[in-house]
Amino acid sequence: MRYARYNNLRDDPREITARFDSVCQETGLPIKKGETAIYYPKGKGIYHVNSRQAGEFYNWLEDLSMGWNY
Repeated sequence: MRYARYNNLRDDPREITARFDSVCQETGLPIKKGETAIYYPKGKGIYHVNSRQAGEFYNWLEDLSMGWNY
């Protein structure tokens, strides 16, 4: 699911394509190479797209796409 672009900063979380196999920090679900995941650079955390943290990330993106006066 794509949302409106925003000016992402270096430490902002972002959606990535996993370059190697990993494990979600929250749920322990496996993240296979090539799957979409949510990456938080500040804490160097990676989360599965079905995790609660990923849900909060997608809600944040939706808020950004609505603008400042929603």
